Amino acid sequence: MFNTPRRKAALYMSLGALFLSIVPVFVKLIPPESGIPTTQKLFMRGAVATLALAVVLLMRGISFKPGNPILLGARSLLGIAGMLAYFLAVEGMHLAEAVTINKLSPFFVLILSWLFLDEKLKKNQILAIILGFAGVIVILRPTSIPLTLPASLAVISALFAGSAYTTLRALRKTDRPLLVVFWFSSAVTVFFLPSVILRGIMPDLKSLVFLFCIGISGTAGQLFMTKAYRCAPGGEVAIYGYLSVVFSMLWQILLFDSMPVAAVFIGAGLILLGGWINYRNNGD
Repeated sequence: MFNTPRRKAALYMSLGALFLSIVPVFVKLIPPESGIPTTQKLFMRGAVATLALAVVLLMRGISFKPGNPILLGARSLLGIAGMLAYFLAVEGMHLAEAVTINKLSPFFVLILSWLFLDEKLKKNQILAIILGFAGVIVILRPTSIPLTLPASLAVISALFAGSAYTTLRALRKTDRPLLVVFWFSSAVTVFFLPSVILRGIMPDLKSLVFLFCIGISGTAGQLFMTKAYRCAPGGEVAIYGYLSVVFSMLWQILLFDSMPVAAVFIGAGLILLGGWINYRNNGD
């Protein structure tokens, strides 16, 4: 059933979307009164992944030496910037809004893959990009509400995430998915360690469980997403990442007892339509 690169990419990206949609859920489940800073959540996201992946790499006898350290470093820095902006956006917005706006990242992948990787950008893909950005404008409702800092961070997170994902296409020839995620997770851990030492809070048992769940679900999602981008061009893989929009709406309704406003449904619809057009444009 999943015997072609494109079908494997579809499966991997769908699973990645599921696991990655769970990450912001646990971010929001940690109550603000706990005092746990965003940097500590990001540290746990990286630390859990680093430890788990180190064990896997050792068990499989895979060398820790990166094939393209410069590109891996760029991927890590872009990913850290995107993740920090995303976590801050999730903490300050409704879950469905933050996740949906973050789904601009595949459209940035299209643009950046065209600019830097010589992947062709077709007319229908341009239409898809326009629909995607139009969807975000509808969600933000700039004529009726002010553009808030969390909303701006959500857009910024999509730009950095799209940039980071684009590097995965270039890394596919030099580094295995496990190695890519390991070094990215290690970079996240090291980057936020000083903040945890200086400002970290000892969490209660409930918050500690949520922190570990951020790391576990993020690791699984990152691995599946990395494998997906290695199996097919960025434009073909993007459509399946939009499933996280659907998942986030379900989580917001089921777990936070909050129905997204009509603008979110309309904007999400435009983004999903753009993704579908892009997917159909690539053919079977």
